[in-house]
Amino acid sequence: MMSEHETPAAPRGVRKLLISGLFGGVAGFAASAALLRFVGSDAVGGLDKSATIAALVAVLYLVIGLMVALGTANPALGARILNVEDADELREQHKVLSLSGVSMVLWGVALLALALAAPDGPLPQTIALAIAAGGLVVGTVLSMMVYRASDELMLAVNLEGGALSYGLVFVLVGGWAMLAHLGYVAPPAPLDLLSAFYVLVLAASFIAVGRRGMLTVR
Repeated sequence: MMSEHETPAAPRGVRKLLISGLFGGVAGFAASAALLRFVGSDAVGGLDKSATIAALVAVLYLVIGLMVALGTANPALGARILNVEDADELREQHKVLSLSGVSMVLWGVALLALALAAPDGPLPQTIALAIAAGGLVVGTVLSMMVYRASDELMLAVNLEGGALSYGLVFVLVGGWAMLAHLGYVAPPAPLDLLSAFYVLVLAASFIAVGRRGMLTVR
């Protein structure tokens, strides 16, 4: 029996939620702040709204991808910052998770290169194109390897996420294009479309995972 001065220990799930949330929040805030400071520095001299949003979306992909890759490389740490049962689960899913993390990093690098491309950014257009094309192609190849290495549950999640991505893009991006065509809103810039694709695919993935109960803190 506890004395009146003792308090029950926080449930494991609550502690894990606090630790992972704090780690992700600090990493995301620090990366975003560093990016905005860099964008406003003399090296860049500022970016337009579309490029700034694209760069922030790219940083989101980089942070998530690096967290997954780091957690997979170090299962003991990953069990504390990722939503898995324990370190053994990370070891069992090493190939799938590591490839997923690397692919997200590559996609983030690709979008960041485009956001920093000339004439507004400091990166020459030919270099930005090479980085973006390489990141998108290699990241997509790795994602195909993830699909082939996934178990039945993850295959179902991937298929559902793909279907949701199509629906979200069709409704939101298609709706934006329709309103822009009719003159009600400004037409999307190319980077706006890319940022929208990135965000909607990520949102669809979280929805698909959540519908399977895989976002429950474990």
